[in-house]
Formats: sequence, C-alpha cells, structure tokens
Amino acid sequence: MNARLSSFVSLACIAIAFAVTPSVTFAQADTAQARQLFAETNKKLPQLERVTFMSKRPGVDYKAEGKAWVDSGAIKKIEITERDDGGDVVSEFYYSGATLVFVYEAVKGFADSGNSKKQITTNEERYYFRDGKLFKWVSGMGNDKGGNAPSSPEFADAAKSRLAASAAFQAAALKALTAKSASK
Repeated sequence: MNARLSSFVSLACIAIAFAVTPSVTFAQADTAQARQLFAETNKKLPQLERVTFMSKRPGVDYKAEGKAWVDSGAIKKIEITERDDGGDVVSEFYYSGATLVFVYEAVKGFADSGNSKKQITTNEERYYFRDGKLFKWVSGMGNDKGGNAPSSPEFADAAKSRLAASAAFQAAALKALTAKSASK
C-alpha cells in the first residue's frame, strides 16, 4: 500500500511539474528581448558616447538629472535620477532603434549604517514594451515580485506615463547630444 501511495505521489509531482513548466517558460520567453537588450546595452556602456542633461518628467515641477548612452546616433539607454530628501527614484529606459523596449525603476531610500546613511533599493518596477505598447508590468523585489493586471486602469496609466516620460527624455537627450556635437 505504501509503495502504491509513493508511486501515486511521484506521478502527481511529475504531472504538476509538467503543468507549471510551460507557464514559467513563457514568462521567461515574453521578456527575453528586454533581458537581452538590458544585458547587451549595459555591457557596451563603456564604449558608447555619453551625454548628460537636465529634464522634466511630464506632469512634475522639478528637473531630473539625465544621462544617455548613444551608439551611431541612436539612443540605447537613458538613466534619469529624480532626487528627494527621502531618497532617489532611478529610472532606466532601454531602446531598440528609437523604440522603447524596457523600463526599470528603482526607489532608493536610506538605511542607517553605523555613523552614516547608506542608500538601499526599497522597491523595483519593471515595464516591458512590445511595438510601442506595455504588455507586462512587474512590481516588487526578490521573491515578492508580482504582476499587475493588464486590464486595470493603473496598467493603462503606467503605460501612458512611461511612454510620455520616454519621449520627453529622448527629446532632451537628443538636444544635449546635438549641442555637444556642435561644440566640438
């Protein structure tokens, strides 16, 4: 009887593993382009032209510090740091051609570390785009990551605000790049 129960449990575990594997594989496949672009771009940063600029995210009153990395006139990555007394929000925009593919946002706060305050990441957001449309939004860190429903109003708002910010930051980066080229 125990041998039968053990065999049944083993078969049930195998069936569950096969049932779960396709969804995990798809979850990785749907973000493969963004993950590849992220890795390739960050590996090439030292060889890319860099320009710095100040810009405003649409709908806010303050300016943020920006950096853009350019390859053959095409922006590959924009990094925006929005400073606050409580910490920083760092947003990284990744492009294939002029098309936004991925946005990584990290909220950074401060933790007491002995006699000094150390900056730590307190939250992360990942936005995945395909053909100019947000198709996946993941919030959280480590094992606490969760997806946001594509049918929710928040999802539509996040897509609209990230695309508007991307356009504003691209324009500011291209303006800074033009000014830098003109001064050479």
